[in-house]
Amino acid sequence: MKDFFKYIWQKWKIIAHAIGRFQTKLIVTLFYFLIISPFGLIMKLFGWDPLNTRKSKAKSKTNWQAVKNGEPDLESLKRQS
Repeated sequence: MKDFFKYIWQKWKIIAHAIGRFQTKLIVTLFYFLIISPFGLIMKLFGWDPLNTRKSKAKSKTNWQAVKNGEPDLESLKRQS
């Protein structure tokens, strides 16, 4: 009887793995088409460019932004993780 249950368990693991692979592909596909794509379209429609990658906005040839250097104050040091 023990061998029978071992055989059933081995077959179930194969079937469960196939179900898991299908379920993962389905969830990722739905997430992409229902969340990521509409969010990207809304960003494009409203012209939101958080990385400032549009060539029309950039006056120079690079996307370099100068960083202000200075002595850190106590408050900025406390905010570090």
